[in-house]
Amino acid sequence: MNEELFATKRETDWARLTALCDKAEFNPTTLTSQELREFIRVYKRVSRDLSIARTQSDNAALIEYLNDLAGRAYGTLYRAPRRNLATAIIDAINLSAQTVRRCWPFIAASASIFFGTAILVFFGIAAIPELQDPLVPEGWNSVFEAWKSGVFQERTGSEGISMTGFYASNNPRAALATGGIGAATLGLGSIYLLFTNGALMGTLASGMASVGKLGFLLASVFPHGVPEISGLVISGAAGLRLGYAVINPGRRSRGEALRAVGKDAFVLLSTSIVLMFIAAPIEGFFSFSPNVTQDLKVIVGSIEVVIWTLIWTRVGRTTPTDPQENNVTVRHSSVKL
Repeated sequence: MNEELFATKRETDWARLTALCDKAEFNPTTLTSQELREFIRVYKRVSRDLSIARTQSDNAALIEYLNDLAGRAYGTLYRAPRRNLATAIIDAINLSAQTVRRCWPFIAASASIFFGTAILVFFGIAAIPELQDPLVPEGWNSVFEAWKSGVFQERTGSEGISMTGFYASNNPRAALATGGIGAATLGLGSIYLLFTNGALMGTLASGMASVGKLGFLLASVFPHGVPEISGLVISGAAGLRLGYAVINPGRRSRGEALRAVGKDAFVLLSTSIVLMFIAAPIEGFFSFSPNVTQDLKVIVGSIEVVIWTLIWTRVGRTTPTDPQENNVTVRHSSVKL
C-alpha cells in the first residue's frame, strides 16, 4: 500500500469531516440538513479508510489518526440531544416521584417512626409529666417558653433572609445525616435520628397543649412543615433503604446490594435536600410572621398537602403495567398453551 498516495487522495475528506465535527462540537443542531447528509457520507468514507489502513498498512500514526477521527465523528453523530433546563427539571421531578413510589415501604416505615414517636411522647408526657425534662435537649427550654407565649416577633427583611439562610444550611445537613448514616449503622442511626426529632416534636406539642396553644403550634408549623417534615421522612427512608440492603442482601454480596440500591438512596436524599430548601424561605418569611393569620397558614399548608400528594402519586406515571414503575421484571416464556 502506497501510504503517501492514499493520504493525498483521502485527506480532503478527512479535513472536511474534521471541520464538520468542529462545527457540531457543542451542538449538532448547528449543522444544516445539507451538512448533516454530507457529514454522514464523509463519515462512512473515513470509516472505510480506517478499515483499509488497519488491514493494509503498518503505519501506527495513520491508523491512530483515522481511528480518533472516526471515533470523534461517531460520538458527534450519535450524541444524545442536549436537554434544556426546563426539561432537566421535569425529568428530575419525574424520577423523584417514581423513586418515592417505588420505595413506599421505607417511606411508610420512616413516617411511622417519626409520627409514632411524636404521638407516643405527647401522650406519655400527658400521663407522666416527669418525662418531659429528660426529653428536652439542652438549651431548648428558652425556645419552648417562647413558643408558649403564643406571640411571634416581627422580623425585618434582613432578619428573614438571615433565618432563611440558617434553615437552608442547617436542615439539609440534618437530612443528609439522617439518610447517610443508614448503611454504616444498619439503619439504626436513621431510626435514632427520626426518633429524636419525633420526640422533640411530641415534647413541644405536649408543652403547648398544657397552655392551651396546641392549635397555634400546629398552624404555625403547617406551612413549612409539609416540605420540611416530608424531607426528613424521605431522608430517613433513604437510610432505611441502605440499612436493609446491608441486612438482607439476598443472593448478592453486601457491596453489590448497596450499589444496587444506591441510585434510589441518592435520589431520595437529593429529594429530601430540595424539600428542605423549599421549606427554608417559607419558615423564614411566612410561618413565623405575626402579620400572617393562623387561618391563612392552615389554608396554605392544606394547599401544599394537595399539591405534594398529587406529585408523589401521579407525576411520572406512564402506564399501570410499566415494568420500571412497578419494579417488575418481565420475562418472556417459550411455553405455548
